Amino acid sequence: MSIQFSKVKNEQFKDVCALYQAVIADMHKSSLKQWEWEVYPTSAQLEKDIRADVLYRVEEDGKLIGAFVLCNEMAEEYSHMEWHYGVKPATLHRFAILPGVFGSDMARRILTFVKEEALRLGYDSLRVDISCEDESMLRCFASAMTRKVGTIHFENFGMDYICYELPLSAECPMLPIRMYPAYRHGDMTPWGGDALSTVFGRDIPDDRTGEALEVSAIPKLESRTSQNETLTQLIGREGARLVGDCVGQEFPLLLKLLAAKEQLSVQVHPDDPYAREHENKFGKTEAWVILKAEENASILYGMKDGVTIEQLEKALTGGEDVEALIERVPVKPGDVYFMPAGMVHAIGGGILLYEIQQSSDVTYRLWDYNRTNAAGEKRPLHIRQSLDVIDPALKGQRAQMPESGNNEIVNLLDVPAFRLECALVNGECELAPNHSSFRMLTALSSLLLSWEGDAIALNAGDTVLLPALCPTVTLMGVGRALISRC
Repeated sequence: MSIQFSKVKNEQFKDVCALYQAVIADMHKSSLKQWEWEVYPTSAQLEKDIRADVLYRVEEDGKLIGAFVLCNEMAEEYSHMEWHYGVKPATLHRFAILPGVFGSDMARRILTFVKEEALRLGYDSLRVDISCEDESMLRCFASAMTRKVGTIHFENFGMDYICYELPLSAECPMLPIRMYPAYRHGDMTPWGGDALSTVFGRDIPDDRTGEALEVSAIPKLESRTSQNETLTQLIGREGARLVGDCVGQEFPLLLKLLAAKEQLSVQVHPDDPYAREHENKFGKTEAWVILKAEENASILYGMKDGVTIEQLEKALTGGEDVEALIERVPVKPGDVYFMPAGMVHAIGGGILLYEIQQSSDVTYRLWDYNRTNAAGEKRPLHIRQSLDVIDPALKGQRAQMPESGNNEIVNLLDVPAFRLECALVNGECELAPNHSSFRMLTALSSLLLSWEGDAIALNAGDTVLLPALCPTVTLMGVGRALISRC
């Protein structure tokens, strides 16, 4: 069996029209109504395809059995989808195979040619949509394409279509990915409030929502894509294209937005060696950027000068309030605080902040103000572990986020666990590619994130994951964005 592919010539127009009419007639026998001759496709449309040199014919042993269009033309509805691949996508249109020869092997052979032809023509990815009613085609493309993008509705056809996409090479750019957070709330964060709703317009689970885990691989608290893929699933499929040099390792970072209505517990986190030995997890080094603070808001930030671990142990084992031993620091928006593992700290009430940390949920609570829940129960303390890891001499590191700037990227912190930067946007601020690492970008005001061929509108508080193979992107507007990476 010999399969040949060629561009349709003018003299072959009638044969191709007859092919489409035969395919449509078979569709109607199967109660599939997604195509109607001279509604879609139309003879005028096919004539235009021939003139544009984008209509292909498929022959088996010299007999016409199929046709398709391969071009860069996309319907307006495509622009509302969250695509992940390519700045020069090809789109497969009007894909038709005679019913007598349609099968998984034939479809596979045709799609193999389509991919090779698209790459030869300079495209970097392939996109297609299939009617939700066409089960055989859906099975074919679900197995042949890399990713299901979502569903769009074509009003003129009156039905839904599922979109798929595929990168055409390992070098295909991977586009910014909007992430959707997991929330810690209710009894998990009794100190939480509603600031994520009032400030960022979030639809939060309840009015004690303390944390939005914007980019998270923490089990049972993973952030997700628009198609409900977890971060772990995304990494498993994309590998180095997404995470760069971190491929094959645990995802190293966790990004949160945190809303504290009340004072958090006094706590400390272990370093990597202790956490690995005792918890089988990463340790936890973190940093905060204060986004909003009520008047007189403050944090606890390291032990006071001269306080010894013996003094702290005596207070803890005696059930005393240890706050008198810890430095209280007033805060304001724009303040940046770094907490290395082993440094005692606590977020005060009336604070909304951005937190970047190692990907760990190991927290040792050494004091919780004797608070109780509705059942009269106190949250457990971790006094032994806290005393094991606390270093009273640690004083952290502070920085200040600029209020504005002229399209520049300013370094705020550069520590072994992560790097934290601020993009100061006043018109257009370009972010060059960084193929060694993923980056996490959180808008602090409404901005447009654009790249060749597309853009994402970001509201204040929105986070996107910039893959390692992300193309050059540009932040447009006036405002700031925080960028974290390894």
